[in-house]
Amino acid sequence: MRDFEEYITYKALGLKHGFTSAMDLEEMLKENGSIEIRNVCTKMSKELSDRLNNTVNFLDMRKRKFVEMAIIRALDDADVVIQDNLEDEFERLAEEQKQAKK
Repeated sequence: MRDFEEYITYKALGLKHGFTSAMDLEEMLKENGSIEIRNVCTKMSKELSDRLNNTVNFLDMRKRKFVEMAIIRALDDADVVIQDNLEDEFERLAEEQKQAKK
């Protein structure tokens, strides 16, 4: 029974991501006329570069799409951590100001 669920999930995700993964910058340019893009470049070890290449080849996806998705996830995770920590700091500062006024 688990094999059936895995297969259905696999097919559903294939359909879901088949449409969005196919779209890349060239297609967005065709649809929108122009978009502002920036180049993000970094040097990395051969081992990490090989690992990235192996992973995107295994997943049969474009490196640009993989890196873009990874950066978005990392930024979203960082936003949560920063916001959680800043909220505590803002509460502490507000309490200090309240105490100073007394």
